[in-house]
Amino acid sequence: RDADETKEWIEEKNQALNTDNYGHDLASVQALQRKHEGFERDLAALGDKVNSLGETAQRLIQSHPESAEDLQEKCTELNQAWNSLGKRADQRKEKLGDSHDLQRFLSDFRDLMSWINGIRGLVSSDELAKDVTGAEALLERHQEHRTEIDARAGTFQAFEQFGQQLLAHGHYASPEIKEKLDILDQERTDLEKAWVQRRMMLDQCLELQLFHRDCEQAENWMAAREAFLNTEDKGDSLDSVEALIKKHEDFDKAINVQVRSIA
Repeated sequence: RDADETKEWIEEKNQALNTDNYGHDLASVQALQRKHEGFERDLAALGDKVNSLGETAQRLIQSHPESAEDLQEKCTELNQAWNSLGKRADQRKEKLGDSHDLQRFLSDFRDLMSWINGIRGLVSSDELAKDVTGAEALLERHQEHRTEIDARAGTFQAFEQFGQQLLAHGHYASPEIKEKLDILDQERTDLEKAWVQRRMMLDQCLELQLFHRDCEQAENWMAAREAFLNTEDKGDSLDSVEALIKKHEDFDKAINVQVRSIA
């Protein structure tokens, strides 16, 4: 009777394993894993019962040899049912582990893609400055984005390694994993290109604003000295003429210095 009841319990547990639900996201997989841990605790108690019945059967075989064949047959059937249940439980545990790995991989993929989309929007901006100060500020901000990108390198490397491990172990979702690895690799390449292109644009903008500033300074310098060239004073004595000549020579020197700075 005890053997029949135990066999029925084993069959009930077998029925509980008749499911293809391995979770659809990280949270649901983790919930199923916790449920399976409870299932395994039940199996441990059931295993103790099976072992106890096996010991009882051996004693009965010794004391009732006329029933040995029936007892051995029941014992064999019980052990086969128990071993089959154990294998199925192990298989489900392994599949839940594979599902957990996949959902963790996909969750990391979504997080990294979200980050890439966000940072790419920043490094792909069309904003340009209208003065030197603004151009320098945009370059500084762009370099901060470079620092942030570099800081994420380790996270991307860990994700790549994890994906490659899953592929090496022949994960059931290998095609999807490979696809996601390729997508992320391409997105990182595109991000790097976008950062470089934006940097070139900002460098050119700074050069242009520096040129405009130099031109403005040169124009202001020339405007300030036009009054000197427009004067009608030619001197009314030797001393005053020599003073004007000296002043004009200084003016020529200043022009030469300014020309060299512009060149």
